[in-house]
Amino acid sequence: MKRLSQILIYLLVISISMVSAESYEFSHRYNARAIGMANIFCAVADDSTAIFYNPAGLCQIQKNTFNSMYADIHGLGIARNFILSGAQKYNDDIGMAGAWVFERIDLEPEIWQQHRFFYGISYAILEKFYIGVTPKIIHINTDLENYRDIWGYAFDGGLFISSENWGINFFNNNEITLRIGTTFKNIYSIVKWNDDYNEKRFLNLIWWGTGVNYKNCLDFLFQVKSIKTQISSAAAGFAFFLFNILEINPDEKYRVNEVVLRCGMEYNKDVITQNAYSGGIGINVDNYSFDYAVSYQSDYFPSTHYFSINARK
Repeated sequence: MKRLSQILIYLLVISISMVSAESYEFSHRYNARAIGMANIFCAVADDSTAIFYNPAGLCQIQKNTFNSMYADIHGLGIARNFILSGAQKYNDDIGMAGAWVFERIDLEPEIWQQHRFFYGISYAILEKFYIGVTPKIIHINTDLENYRDIWGYAFDGGLFISSENWGINFFNNNEITLRIGTTFKNIYSIVKWNDDYNEKRFLNLIWWGTGVNYKNCLDFLFQVKSIKTQISSAAAGFAFFLFNILEINPDEKYRVNEVVLRCGMEYNKDVITQNAYSGGIGINVDNYSFDYAVSYQSDYFPSTHYFSINARK
């Protein structure tokens, strides 16, 4: 009975999100590394998942990078996410990325499926000042009468600024780096339902984020989301780089280059979504990163576990 109640509540949340101001995207979680810090990444955006969180950050990528993530949402066995993304540095001023997101909700005999395709590009206007854009295509197929076949496209945009290499000292300390990121979700979007209904939307969600890095030992991140002019949520996250804190200098005989602990909390004004608490760990081995995150959202659902692998070349 409890499992049935969880499923029914989850379906209610999904149905509301599909017609909410955010978009027709089932989820905005793409990377276990970010989810471990309350899904704050628009002021970090330094791997291929920047294409989702803040496309302007793609200019930060120095190597070709590939990322994948898998999650069984709330561990209910009915909703699963699978994400692939890849990025490369085209030249000193341009970064590019592509991605595919697959989300499936299986309620036999009904099945909901969503495919999203992304292409992102960023450009360096000045040193450490980037802009970016991500066009995306969305396709949703369900057995619900009003959502039988949904096609749409949209554009995201972003700005990213970092004080690194600017010669700016904060609190008379040159070991503090400030990063600022802003992401404009769905600047313009068109969604078509069942061949007989079209809906246009304009700039319905903005992420405002800032991050502070101290001595490459600690990241503190803060982010707010606004729907049009109303703030919908606020979040804070931390990352602790253990090797740097403990002053461990691995040499060639140690394959583990870095261990990172993460935690975060997001406050939502939405009564249904409620507050979310998260934590995670990341292990970097040579050119590979393995990230795990767990997110707890409310007493109605079990926690969700996320797993990511990142490869760099």
